[in-house]
Amino acid sequence: MVVFTFLICASSCGSESSVPTAPQKPAPVPPVVQLSPGNGYSNQANFQLSGSTTGGSTVTVSGGASVATTTANAAGAFTASVPLKPNSQNTLSVTATSPAGLTSSLVTMIIRHDDGRPVLNVLYPNDSVFDTDGDLRVNFAFEYSDSFPGIEIISITNDRAIGGGLSKGGVDAGANIITALGASPVIHQGSATYNASLDHEFPIGANSVVISVADSAGNVTADTVEIEVAGTEPSFEILQPQDGDVLSPDFVITADFSDVAGRITQSGLTFLANKPLIGLLSQDGTQAEGAEVGQNFGHAFSMTGGDPDTRPHATKMEMSSYAFPGGETMIIGQVFDLAGNSSQADTITVTVPNPAHSVLVVNSTAQAGATGHTISLGFNSFEAFGGLQFSLNFDPSVMSLDSVSSAGRAPASPFYEVSEAGKLDIVVVDLAGDPIPSGSGIVLNVYASISATAAAQSMPLTLSDVQVANEAGNPINVVARDGVLEVQR
Repeated sequence: MVVFTFLICASSCGSESSVPTAPQKPAPVPPVVQLSPGNGYSNQANFQLSGSTTGGSTVTVSGGASVATTTANAAGAFTASVPLKPNSQNTLSVTATSPAGLTSSLVTMIIRHDDGRPVLNVLYPNDSVFDTDGDLRVNFAFEYSDSFPGIEIISITNDRAIGGGLSKGGVDAGANIITALGASPVIHQGSATYNASLDHEFPIGANSVVISVADSAGNVTADTVEIEVAGTEPSFEILQPQDGDVLSPDFVITADFSDVAGRITQSGLTFLANKPLIGLLSQDGTQAEGAEVGQNFGHAFSMTGGDPDTRPHATKMEMSSYAFPGGETMIIGQVFDLAGNSSQADTITVTVPNPAHSVLVVNSTAQAGATGHTISLGFNSFEAFGGLQFSLNFDPSVMSLDSVSSAGRAPASPFYEVSEAGKLDIVVVDLAGDPIPSGSGIVLNVYASISATAAAQSMPLTLSDVQVANEAGNPINVVARDGVLEVQR
């Protein structure tokens, strides 16, 4: 007999089940529609309505001429082309239905369709008449209207720069004068006027002006006016010296000019000569800016006339800081206003005296105890020279000399010797025969040490035994100008 014994075991873990629980799925959420902003107006038959919602949703737009639908991409972006009811208000209702079948709340947008162009009536300029009030400046006046939604942009542009362009404070070709000039034009509800100012004069000759207005829906009406600007060129005359004059060494050049409709600034002054204008070195170390033959030296003149709106203006150049080489010299003067309109040129031919050559000490300042202090020596000459020699005298108890070097036009290192009595002898000559060319500027630098016990003082630096020879070796007269070293403690 076979006996089977079965052992049955059971275990309990309280109320917990040994079977895992499946995760709970979140309840579906209806999509949300967000519309991109617009200005509320359109002149297009189909309005491109865009926005975002749940990816893959079907977007429905009603309220236009017909219902439009589209599908959002995976990121949720959408654009629907909505036919609009022409020239009327369209209240567009937008909903989105998600792939799960849930529909968003209704979102609305109001778009006013308007394809009617504004009305524009240009009163002046017209028929090439640019000036209506006798000031020889371009005048504008025009009227405009729009049934709906109203004028938003007013524009006046010219095919040529006004007042010399933006770089000179004017307006570039093609730029909107209304925007560029701010409050200068007078803008009313249904009209605008503008009178060109001194800084915004139109260039002489043919100008093609476009006047346009645009409404909020983008409808534009424009009118092109062709005008011929005339009679606004400046006048110009050289008053002094006069043609044929034989001048004194300290002569002055003066000119008179005026501009009926525009403004002339320093950059508009133009003076040319058939000889170089040499800017002279001064004893304070500054040097005037000269000009080569045919190069404008209008920068050398000072303008007078008070308020910029006051005309005529005058300009003057004093020759104390400049020199022409001696002989017959032709000078041509002319002015340009900001718009680029030019005056007639005025030409004179005069006889300029031979200017005086000069050797000078540039004044300087040094602290007691200073070493390596530079004392510069200048040479203003108006022909080439074969050699230059002179002596520089100083107080040896105040200053001692270390070295001398050439600079600028000096052809070679100078020969020099220093005596204990406070005298520096210098010879500038090139043994190969190269001359010192004409011109102005520093030719030598003297390097000195100042005594640490020197009192605060103005020590004279005098020039003596000055001799200059031309290329042929003949002596030439030269003016010596002493200088001063200011010692400070």
